[in-house]
Amino acid sequence: MKNIIFYTSILFLASMSLFAQDRVFNYTYQSNVLNKGVKEIEVWNSVNTGKKEYFREIETRVEYEVGLGSNLQMSFYLNSKQKAFYDDITSEIVMDPTEISVSNEWKYKFSDPVANKIGFAGYAEITVATDELELELKAIFDKKIGNTLHALNLVVEHESETTTVSGKVKTNQAIKYDVNYGASYTLSNKWNLGAELLYRNIYANENKTIQSALFAGPCIEYHVDNFWINFSYNPQIAGLKNLDELKGLNVDEFTKNNFRVLFSYWFK
Repeated sequence: MKNIIFYTSILFLASMSLFAQDRVFNYTYQSNVLNKGVKEIEVWNSVNTGKKEYFREIETRVEYEVGLGSNLQMSFYLNSKQKAFYDDITSEIVMDPTEISVSNEWKYKFSDPVANKIGFAGYAEITVATDELELELKAIFDKKIGNTLHALNLVVEHESETTTVSGKVKTNQAIKYDVNYGASYTLSNKWNLGAELLYRNIYANENKTIQSALFAGPCIEYHVDNFWINFSYNPQIAGLKNLDELKGLNVDEFTKNNFRVLFSYWFK
């Protein structure tokens, strides 16, 4: 009888992880996917600030996600990005035109973080803009241990951007590879408190340079019924390559401060 109760509980928890897509972290993905026919609307808002001079970047993503069954889910994104920065030539704050792009994501769960020894999922996302094409791949690992959740992501992304220089079309390519780790503790049936560590690297084919930096900061998640919301702050704690001599950070490619708010509503 005890064995029956035990295995029933495991199956119940596993089915809950399939059905509920509550994200505990903002940058580090978990292996769970939506159940078949379940849909979810996610809204991302990121604010990145801080370089040698004034700099602010605002990113927004609106995602429609649907569970396809058999541990598979798919989603579409509408993305926008706008930058404002200090121009050394004019000594003014300049605002770039808003960049618009669309993305398509596929995610497949191979194992569950509750029912199996470790959760594992594969992830692929393609992003298309008028002058840019990106392909991102993730290997997602996670494990639920008591009141704690641990997640690790191995990420590689290929980015191709087309520009026009002196009337000639030029394509710049970059490869990004990240390692993200998140740990969270369940405070109650509605709250999770955790932290994320992000190791970011960019290799640019154009000038053969590698840019690296380390980020870390807290995250908090709240969920109730069909709604959840996350907030995180991940400042740059160390520049590893191409540093700013005065501050020991990489503010050439990355920013000092990174804020993100994610909220979602899921339905059948």
